[in-house]
Amino acid sequence: MQASADPKAPQDEESAGGWRGAVRRMEAFGWARVLAFLAWVVLVVATYASLDPVIGKGSLSLLGLVTLKTVPLLLAVLVALPNVTLFIIARMILFRFSRRSFSLQFRGEEDEGRPLPAAALRQAEWLWNYERSRAQTRYEAGLLPQVAVFGLLSSATLSFCVLGIHLPPEQLFPNIANTPTWHIWVAWTVLATATTSFLLTMGRILVRIAGDDATTRTFANAARSYGLCVVSGGLLACLTVSTTEAPETAQMSIAMGIAVGLLGDRAFLAVSNRAAAMLGAEPEVVDPGNELRSIEGLGADDQQRLQEESISSVHGLAFVPVPRLFFNSSLNLQRICDWQDQALLQVYIGASRARALREFFQIRGAVDAQRLAGLQATMSAELWQQLVACMSFPSEAHLRQLFTRLTSDGRIDELRAYRGATLRMDTVIPGVRRV
Repeated sequence: MQASADPKAPQDEESAGGWRGAVRRMEAFGWARVLAFLAWVVLVVATYASLDPVIGKGSLSLLGLVTLKTVPLLLAVLVALPNVTLFIIARMILFRFSRRSFSLQFRGEEDEGRPLPAAALRQAEWLWNYERSRAQTRYEAGLLPQVAVFGLLSSATLSFCVLGIHLPPEQLFPNIANTPTWHIWVAWTVLATATTSFLLTMGRILVRIAGDDATTRTFANAARSYGLCVVSGGLLACLTVSTTEAPETAQMSIAMGIAVGLLGDRAFLAVSNRAAAMLGAEPEVVDPGNELRSIEGLGADDQQRLQEESISSVHGLAFVPVPRLFFNSSLNLQRICDWQDQALLQVYIGASRARALREFFQIRGAVDAQRLAGLQATMSAELWQQLVACMSFPSEAHLRQLFTRLTSDGRIDELRAYRGATLRMDTVIPGVRRV
């Protein structure tokens, strides 16, 4: 009797109340996503409701049930488009990510006669599996909320600009005798800035998607850049736009907004420095990541991509996990290993000594330095003295201590494991969850 009653319990619990099931489904979907969707719906409806009594004479009947004014409806659809577009792009990213899985086949470097320690192989394999699961969790749990925030910010900006342009000034400034009109030109500037910045951001994101290089951080940086552009456009318009209603004012407002949108973060830096000068504060100094220029094979675009992952120094590049960079970007695994190899050598012995080793002994990175340290017992006296002189050490004991450290360094062994591994991409069957 008890066994036959148990299967009915879940059914009774589900049929106890429809609202409970709906609440459970919302919790599974995520309250952040639900709240963002509800805020977006309220924003679109409020935009139409605000414009309905103000503009538009034509009407549109939807299946004979609802009659809506054409112009307010089109403007409300315009406000809704950014969020819809971003949601489609997010589904594209999730679909592509769910259809591919990278695996590594680790092996020792037998051609060099130095087998890898078992501990280094285990550490490398564990870290690879951990970062793969971390990336999967980040995509599945964090991508849609980031996209929702960016879409809500874009839609809200467009909504406020549209309302600022079309609503009568008496409604916006009810307690002012002489109602101003300067806010219209500011709204046009911000609208032009927001539209230009959003279109350029969409183009960059689509290019990143084509190269399998779009992550949650991509949308977070895009939302940050978009917000900075909007703030810059509004501040610049408030400082420069005149209060006249001449056609030149409207043309200047739109042109200024497009220019700010094209400049992006640089416009915010220029406007913030100008505001700082007006207030007597020091201008902001942005670190361009010049320290990474010492890494051979790392170009300007690569530096910008690494800065997006919060890597702006040689030390940060040396100790970031290799799988994290691989799963967070479209960078080649061997290029990542090569950059880290060079960065590790610079961190261990200094940039000047690393440069001298490369110039005089063709030691390119930490792996080559470890191989050289392993030859210490069979090294000729002349070569040993040249190494001491090249490294500018006070005595031979310092060089021996360095070679001892390099020979047993676990970080270098881990890097060797990734360099010698074979990368393989597997196709995931739909409906089968990756392990």
